[in-house]
Amino acid sequence: MTTSIDVGPARVDRSDQAWEVLLAIASFRARSDGHDRVQALLATPSFDFEELIGKAMRHRMLAALANFLEVHNLREAVPHRLLRQLDVQRNVGRHRAALLTEEARRIGAALRDADVTGAWTKGVVAHHALYGRSGARIFDDIDLMIHPRHREAVDEVLTTACGYSRNSSYDVPSGTLVPRSKAALRVYRLSPDHLPHYRRLNSDPVLPCISVDVANSLTWHTSSWQLSMEDVFAELRSVETGPGAHLDALMPHYAFLFTCLHLFREGWLTRGSSTKQLALSQFGDVVTEWHQLRPAERTAVHHLIKRFGLAQPMAWVVAHTDALFGSGITAELDLESEATSDWLATSMAPDNAADSLPDTMGQRLRRPLRL
Repeated sequence: MTTSIDVGPARVDRSDQAWEVLLAIASFRARSDGHDRVQALLATPSFDFEELIGKAMRHRMLAALANFLEVHNLREAVPHRLLRQLDVQRNVGRHRAALLTEEARRIGAALRDADVTGAWTKGVVAHHALYGRSGARIFDDIDLMIHPRHREAVDEVLTTACGYSRNSSYDVPSGTLVPRSKAALRVYRLSPDHLPHYRRLNSDPVLPCISVDVANSLTWHTSSWQLSMEDVFAELRSVETGPGAHLDALMPHYAFLFTCLHLFREGWLTRGSSTKQLALSQFGDVVTEWHQLRPAERTAVHHLIKRFGLAQPMAWVVAHTDALFGSGITAELDLESEATSDWLATSMAPDNAADSLPDTMGQRLRRPLRL
C-alpha cells in the first residue's frame, strides 16, 4: 500500500533549488544521495546563495548547512564571505551545546541527590545521540521529562539547589530576568502537562540565560492521546556526552514517539502553530531518528502506537515526513490507512473545531514568516 499523499522528493525547478538543498541537508544522515544532489545544485550558474542562507536561517539550519559542507567537502562551492558566517553559526552551536550539556549534567546530579528520576529529551540528547556533537542541531534550552508525581520535587531542586527562577522571562535588551505576565502564568495553570519555564542568568555572553523546560507528559493535558508515564519511566538509557559523562534519556522507542508527538502538537494545534511556526529541521529530526533506530526499536514503536492508540497523530507526522524526504516510515509502521489526505490536511483550533489546511507540508513550510 502507499500513503495518500505524494511520497518522494519534488521535481527540482529553478525556484526550488535552495529548498532542495535544505531537504537534502535535513535528511542526509538517513539518505545516501545528499552529496551528489547538493553538489549539482550548488554548481548551477543561477544558484541563489543568498536565498539559501535566508531559508536556512528561517528553518534553523545555518549550522547544519555548515556541517554538511564540511562533511561532504563542499566548502569551496560556497562564496567565502557566506561560508565564514556559516562557520560562526556552527561554532556558536557547538559552544552553546557544550554549555547546555554541562548544565544538564549539573541538574541531573542534583535530581539524583534528591532521589528524583528525570530523562533529558529533544535538543540536548539529539546533539549527542543523533548529530555526533557536530553543532548542526541547534537548541535554545534544555528539556526534561519527569513523572507527574515529581512536579513539586523537581521545582524544589531547580529553584533551591540549582538557582533557577520559576516565574521569570529573560529580557534581552536589559539582560535581566523580569516577572512573567499573569496571562502566561495562567496558561501554565491550565496546562498541567508542563511546569513554567525555569530560567537563570549565565555569565557567558553567547548564552546569557539558561532555560529549562520541564514536561510530565509526552502529549498535552487535554489530548485524546496519552501514554502511561509509569511505562515511559520503567527503563531509561544513558547517553554518553563525553569521556566518563552521560545524561539519562528516554529509551529510543519512547524518544522517537516524543519527537513525533511534540511535532504533532506544534503543527496540528493551531493555537501553538500560530505563534511558533514549524521548521524543516523538525522533520529532519524525525527521519534522522527513525533511520538510527534498530529493527527491534522500530518494532517497539509499532507496538506502542497500537497499544496507546497513537495511529492518528503518528500518521500525521510520519506521512508528512515521508512526503518531504521520500522516506517510507508510514508503510513500515503500517499507518497508510490513517494517512488520508483529509487527515493530513487538518489541524485543530482551540475550540476543537476542524480547520482545513489544504496545502502540502512543503508549501506550508515555505510560507512567509509572520509575527
